[in-house]
Amino acid sequence: MRFIHAADLHLGMIPDAQHPWGRERANALFHSAEKIVDLVLQENVDALFLMGQIFHLPPLQKDLEYLHKLFQKIPFCHVFLFCKKTEENYFLRSFSFSENVHVFTEEQSKFYLPEPEMEILAMQEKDFSFSAAESFSLEHGDAIPILLWNERKAEEFLSLEKTQNSENAIAAKESPLASLPFSYIALGGESKRSVFANGKAAFPGSPEPLSAENTGEYGVYLGSIHPITKRLESLSFFPISTLQYISLYLQLDPSVGQEALKQGLLKKIEERGKQNIYKIRFSGKRDPETKVDPSLFPKELRIVECLDETLPQYDFYALYKEHQQDILGFFIRSYLKKDLEDLSPMEKQSLFYGVSALLEGGKS
Repeated sequence: MRFIHAADLHLGMIPDAQHPWGRERANALFHSAEKIVDLVLQENVDALFLMGQIFHLPPLQKDLEYLHKLFQKIPFCHVFLFCKKTEENYFLRSFSFSENVHVFTEEQSKFYLPEPEMEILAMQEKDFSFSAAESFSLEHGDAIPILLWNERKAEEFLSLEKTQNSENAIAAKESPLASLPFSYIALGGESKRSVFANGKAAFPGSPEPLSAENTGEYGVYLGSIHPITKRLESLSFFPISTLQYISLYLQLDPSVGQEALKQGLLKKIEERGKQNIYKIRFSGKRDPETKVDPSLFPKELRIVECLDETLPQYDFYALYKEHQQDILGFFIRSYLKKDLEDLSPMEKQSLFYGVSALLEGGKS
């Protein structure tokens, strides 16, 4: 039995809504659903587990019709998703999907599928409890047992992966999830992917990154379970995201001029791809004439965060001689009562920032 495990599509969300590319990111989330269906067709899988939050907000009729058209392309594949019994989910609860689409609305439900033969325990409980999963037993002996556990946080599961030993140090033990009587445990409700419980439980994360904190590749899991042994034979990650959020760190020194800094930054971004979105942090010491400001970034680049932690390399003695009779000179003299090398790191930082502020203030 072959399956795809996807989660947390958040259709309708607008990541980076305050930036010019926000609408493009929103469209990418809908395109991720199309890519998942294309992958179902390409791999000819038997089941598609859609976990977590499929819609960012309660879906409207038009949103469900969009999904319905997608699922009609894969009548051979059984699609599983969740819906809570709330008024805001009225359209989803009442929508008529094709026969191959199964929507779980109860906090706990069992479902038997004769072809491919699977017996599913579907859970979306508010309280964290293993009791129902631990006591699960097959009613059809030849069926593959699957646990779909929705909207649980990874930290809750991973915290159960560790225990305190007698010396009060953290020691790994067999995961409680690994001992549950299921061939595979599909989880949802977490934006980042992780696999644990000896490889048979997984959060796939969102197919597209949702914020600047979601760095790295995003996609879905493609798995296979042997119909006789009922063991998970393979589980592989399949990336489908259109872009990545990438963190760049640039260490400067006083020899780097404004143009060299600009060209160096552009080169790093071109190497990684201009379609990606960047968080950039500058550190080190720089020439006071070299500025870290928006002029470094052409408008077509996607910069979601820029952090300047550099310190200008001033000639404090020359500055003091030039400004002996003004506030800048008085400020520098208060620090130069010591030798520069004798200043503490905090004093040096205070001196750098103070001089920068006074110089910039004098220009305005």
